[in-house]
Amino acid sequence: MKKKLIEVYISAKHNFQLFKLVFRKPSYTSKVFCIGYNKTGTTSLGKSLGLLGFRNSSFNERVWRKYYKNNEIAKILKYTAKFDSLDDLPWLKEDMIPILDRTFPKSKFIYLTRDEESWKKSMYNWRQKTFGEYPDLVKSLEEYRNHGVFVLDYFKNRPKEDFIILDIKDKNGFKKLAEFLGKETNINGFPHFNKT
Repeated sequence: MKKKLIEVYISAKHNFQLFKLVFRKPSYTSKVFCIGYNKTGTTSLGKSLGLLGFRNSSFNERVWRKYYKNNEIAKILKYTAKFDSLDDLPWLKEDMIPILDRTFPKSKFIYLTRDEESWKKSMYNWRQKTFGEYPDLVKSLEEYRNHGVFVLDYFKNRPKEDFIILDIKDKNGFKKLAEFLGKETNINGFPHFNKT
């Protein structure tokens, strides 16, 4: 009985959050975008942005499958405009980054990096656990590297106020994030979420 009540409470809370989202007024002002590739710590960064007071959205099934996959960019942007910060798909995609940059002027972009061996292990475990398949790590690693090349080239002339590179395992990473965003904290390292 207690478990059922907890499930009802969680469901009601989730539905209330969705209800509030529908009526949230879009704002096409600056945002914070995490554009690190999958399995670089995007979930941990998103939760960290929430801890710093940002209204954050992470991966959203509808935005990814219905809007992005059908090239409904205007709907993605309208959804984006309802948040302060966003991480994961579709915001990290190479074709989305320039659009976000133009649509939300003076935004801040955070690129997450991770050592390749650790990244491959995490990607392998995640694909196996989530989809029950063994990923092509050679192809996946090439996509990861290509994403990094694109991001670093796109932001190569940006001032440090607009773009930062962080490693989720950096013992002072959370503090660097807070400073980049003009927030104060006495926490040094990132909290860890989404352990595969």
